[in-house]
Amino acid sequence: MEMKSTPLPGSPSTVILNLNGELDASNYLDVIEQVRRLYDSGARHLVMDLSDLSFLSSSGLVSLHSAALIMRGEEPPSPDLGWSAFHAIASDVEQGFETCCKLVNPQGRVRKTLEMTGFNTFLEIFDDTDAAVRSFSAA
Repeated sequence: MEMKSTPLPGSPSTVILNLNGELDASNYLDVIEQVRRLYDSGARHLVMDLSDLSFLSSSGLVSLHSAALIMRGEEPPSPDLGWSAFHAIASDVEQGFETCCKLVNPQGRVRKTLEMTGFNTFLEIFDDTDAAVRSFSAA
């Protein structure tokens, strides 16, 4: 999987993170570490562009949840703890939309995975990046 992060011109606290390929057990920790680096560099709003993501596994869901927690200044559960990470996800899904992290344009089975797991009630999904960025100022 490839990742590319781009700070939003005029708003360095907002970053677009493009994910390309498959997000699974082989690389989900890389996504978490990249988001951690972005947060440490001053990012406080994250738009994750999933347009080119072709597969999202349960480990990938853990990375999306962890990204949202990091962007709101919290430490995510350790992935080494297994099911506790999924319990934390379930708790956050029940609480509604996250305000610091948005998803853009998931395709096909990635969108289906997000919908089947209820992630679409935790992380707002937008059809385009501009709408996702505007939603930060509306929150």
